[in-house]
Amino acid sequence: MEVAELWRYPVKSMAGEQLATAEVSPGGVNGDRSLAAFALGPGATVQPLSARQLPALLKYRAAREGDAVLVAGPELDPVAWDDQAVGTSLRRECRRPVQLRKVPWGAFDDSPILMVHLDTTAALSTEMAAPVDHRRFRANLYLRGEGIEAHGEPQLVGREIRCGDVVLEATKACQRCSITTRDPDTWEVWPQLLRQVVQVHHEMVGVYCRVLVPGRLARGDPVEFI
Repeated sequence: MEVAELWRYPVKSMAGEQLATAEVSPGGVNGDRSLAAFALGPGATVQPLSARQLPALLKYRAAREGDAVLVAGPELDPVAWDDQAVGTSLRRECRRPVQLRKVPWGAFDDSPILMVHLDTTAALSTEMAAPVDHRRFRANLYLRGEGIEAHGEPQLVGREIRCGDVVLEATKACQRCSITTRDPDTWEVWPQLLRQVVQVHHEMVGVYCRVLVPGRLARGDPVEFI
């Protein structure tokens, strides 16, 4: 088994960037979900928002260039995340005033690494009789090769996993929500996919992991249970 793809999402719920290599710290892939959208105005909370509340966030893409994070979206060329143009665009698309802010601890739903095996998304394609883009599941690590069966990630909870120089511990199966119903390119809604995941797979696809041993991770690194 090996790391097939390695992803970072600099802004929570925006499209991310595929990486060849990454530094992994106890807080996850460095720079992952280090920014998030927050509501402004009356009734605003201190909690970061996700595409569950603001589906339009999925229309945007974030990438790091050195220490800078650039954001691109509808009628928005790549620009620094704190540029006024980003706030203006988000307000238009989300239909409410929001602002991107730094989240030093990372805007994670659970443990900082999310892992999905590509056999799982391939099996979902067979079940749905239609292609299921693995990017819908917004994992940091996509695995391929023998080691676990399709939909077998929840069975890894409690186990330690070596990925190259990095050691992870699987902590919790990932409960899925409406974000998976949005096509990552067209944003078209496919509710039947989530219905299948809920009814057949107990809402779970993939597994969260915490970092036991930090280090450098690369696409193609071997993956083994220890």
